[in-house]
Order: sequence, then structure tokens, then C-alpha cells
Amino acid sequence: MTDRADILLVATMAAVGWVAGLLFMPGRGSSLLGLALGAAAGWLMARTGVRRAVGPAIAVGGIVGAWIGREIVRALCLPASCPGVEVAGATLAGIGSLLGIGLVVALVVRSFEEFAEGRHPNLDG
Repeated sequence: MTDRADILLVATMAAVGWVAGLLFMPGRGSSLLGLALGAAAGWLMARTGVRRAVGPAIAVGGIVGAWIGREIVRALCLPASCPGVEVAGATLAGIGSLLGIGLVVALVVRSFEEFAEGRHPNLDG
């Protein structure tokens, strides 16, 4: 993992994790935890060969989905009355976002690769 692109992937994922830590639990500890988890995820993506444009896009989509799920539950509950339900809402929405966005990104990337290779399923006569 000495490639510049791999280092950029780790740095990008660390930044995504840092923002996620600040978004969910504003404070030094959660931002450092998010930074560490993001860097670890970026390192794992670099080691396993995940495309550099795919990993951060899916991670950001999952984080945004989790944030939206938490905010929906916050809007339905009284202030500070149901933190467990907030966690459950954020978890379910985040997992759903990860799966949905991951599927769409995988299909789009595959479609672009087929087009670049000259295999046009709808244009081949």
C-alpha cells in the first residue's frame, strides 16, 4: 500500500469517519473514534482492491442515511426521551442506505466498464 491513490483513499475515508463522528456525537472522543474507524476502513478497502471511487461514495451514503434515520426518530420523540430508538433508527436507515447505494454504484460501475470495453448489449445487433 505505497501507491499514492491508496494513501489518498485512506485519508479520504479517515476524513469521512471524522465527519461522521462529529455528526453523531459532537466531541473530541467521537471524532477521534470516527477518524480511526474511517482510516481502518480505508486501509481495508485499499488492501482488498475496492475501487477508489466506490468506497467513499458508499460510506458517505450510509452515513447520510443513518443521520436521516436518527433525525426522523428525533422528530417523532420528545427531546432526549428515546435514545435507544434513535440508535435503532439510525442503524436501520444506515444499513438500508449502504445496501441500496452499494447496489446502485456496483451496477453503474459495471455498466460503465461494459461500455468502455465495447460490449453494448442494447446496441449490438
